[in-house]
Amino acid sequence: MKALGFSFLFNLLLGTTGCLAMVPLTGLYQTIDDETDMPKSIVMLYEYKDGNNSELAGRIVALYDEKGNISETLAKPVKLADKVKGSPKYVGLDIIWGMEWDYDDNEYQDGKIMDPKKGKVYSSVIWQDNKDKVRVRGKIGPFGRTQTWNVLTVSDLPAEIQTIDTTNWKPIIRD
Repeated sequence: MKALGFSFLFNLLLGTTGCLAMVPLTGLYQTIDDETDMPKSIVMLYEYKDGNNSELAGRIVALYDEKGNISETLAKPVKLADKVKGSPKYVGLDIIWGMEWDYDDNEYQDGKIMDPKKGKVYSSVIWQDNKDKVRVRGKIGPFGRTQTWNVLTVSDLPAEIQTIDTTNWKPIIRD
């Protein structure tokens, strides 16, 4: 009986705090181009408050060139996402927002993801199969596409990216 009571109390605490399960997915991730299999961008997954809820968002913080070198950062964004409302620069663009943690499925869901090349917005799910990768799925109903993003080690990145402070970030939604 004590074990059952402890289990209930533990689940209640996890359900009300939320942060224990969510923290591992915040951080820097390298996206891979589906066509070339080369690094495409670096996305920072960050938490923000929406009312009383903590949600997950993702912002592009760097782009790679065709040789696999970082070519743009937040300090020097260049390329425009001309298919996105307002034609913002790719670097600095929020491409994920509104993701909520689902304790039963152990994943983020109920949010949106944008394909900045097409300017299209889809429903999204994010989960982690292993510690080195995260899976990101954009979908319409049961149909969609899943990408695998690589976890990045901060020390391997330029100093500007190592010191990004997301404390006051909130996604700018351009759908």
